[in-house]
Amino acid sequence: MTNATPQFTAATVQLNALPYQVTFLKIANVYADSTRTSIEQLWISSSKIVMEETMKAFIAASQSCAQALTKNAVSVQQQSFGRLIGANQKAVEIMGQSFAEALSAGWKPPR
Repeated sequence: MTNATPQFTAATVQLNALPYQVTFLKIANVYADSTRTSIEQLWISSSKIVMEETMKAFIAASQSCAQALTKNAVSVQQQSFGRLIGANQKAVEIMGQSFAEALSAGWKPPR
């Protein structure tokens, strides 16, 4: 007896998995290489920036420190000179007082 509806048999397609695995691995390696290169570039460029900025900060700090030390030395030197002038004036006053006392003691009538 013939049937009016056609009979289909399921076709089994067997794919050789090995060529697809190789292709997938090649594609994965392309992405992995790209990602690795990007990460390396980011790491290296970031490291360079950190080193450059650290050196700039160190140099700026050194220059700032040198300027501050110079200003401090000038200020201390001026203060020291001012104190020396004050000490000289005080010494002249003491010498003048001593001289005046010596002269006035000689002019006093004896007792």
